[in-house]
Amino acid sequence: MSTFAPGSAHLTCRALVVDREGRFLRVRDPAELPGAQAGAGDSTLLEAALRAVTDRTRLARSDLCLPPELLTTPAHIETIAPGHYEFTFALYLAHELPEPLEGTDWLPVEQLKSGSLQAKLSALKLTGRPAPVNASAPVIPRPAKAPGAGGTELNIVGVHLYAEDEDGRVLLGLRHPDSAFAGGAWHFLAGHCERESAAACLVREAYEEAGVVIDPADLELAHVVHVLHGPSARPRMQLVFRARRLGGTPWLREPDKCLAWRWWDRDALPEPLVPYARTAIDGIRVGRIYSELGWCPA
Repeated sequence: MSTFAPGSAHLTCRALVVDREGRFLRVRDPAELPGAQAGAGDSTLLEAALRAVTDRTRLARSDLCLPPELLTTPAHIETIAPGHYEFTFALYLAHELPEPLEGTDWLPVEQLKSGSLQAKLSALKLTGRPAPVNASAPVIPRPAKAPGAGGTELNIVGVHLYAEDEDGRVLLGLRHPDSAFAGGAWHFLAGHCERESAAACLVREAYEEAGVVIDPADLELAHVVHVLHGPSARPRMQLVFRARRLGGTPWLREPDKCLAWRWWDRDALPEPLVPYARTAIDGIRVGRIYSELGWCPA
């Protein structure tokens, strides 16, 4: 299995497979949920959890479905020790099995040790038709609007990572020249919210883009920039979260999107820098929580 770059976090990804009777699957030796350490070859944390199921049981991916309420968001995230994080994904058993799985047991969910995980599972609807495991998040229609049109308009929500090292330097990435947005410019680690919470989105993007792990409990909203890039553009609400701790060392997981990760002194920020990223950094320095860019004065 591929391994992470030196100094990166230890990531354990587990699969909580629940059948239609509300029981969960546990392997016997050792007695635990199927789990595997995530490696550089796993495109997402969910992929590592799915690999754990297929490696440690005779289940195939076609036997599994994702609860539509969770999609690709972990049902539970736990800090086991400094630098060691455990992600648990809840999955459905898609159909009844023709015979028992050797070396496994189906147990009542009440026997799970994690109270917070039990609470999340109790909110799931364990009936109905779940989504296939390879389904993407549902697409929310985004109708175009004429410039200057009144009424409600959906805003695109972006999440951004504001992280400082022990010297107070800020982490920025150099975007690939072929990027659709801000090619060749420096920017925060960032992404767009899918059907997930903003914190879950940032946790996912941090791992997918730079191989670092963030505990949602270590995130705090540091700044918001409401951006309009032009009169016909969709408004964008850019949420910038400060991470008090990072698990692992940033490295290039997506070289087609980012050419380098580097820590920069806030008094010597690189050029070119995405304008609203500079606005957010300046706002954070003076304790301002909100800024606007591109809007006509009221």
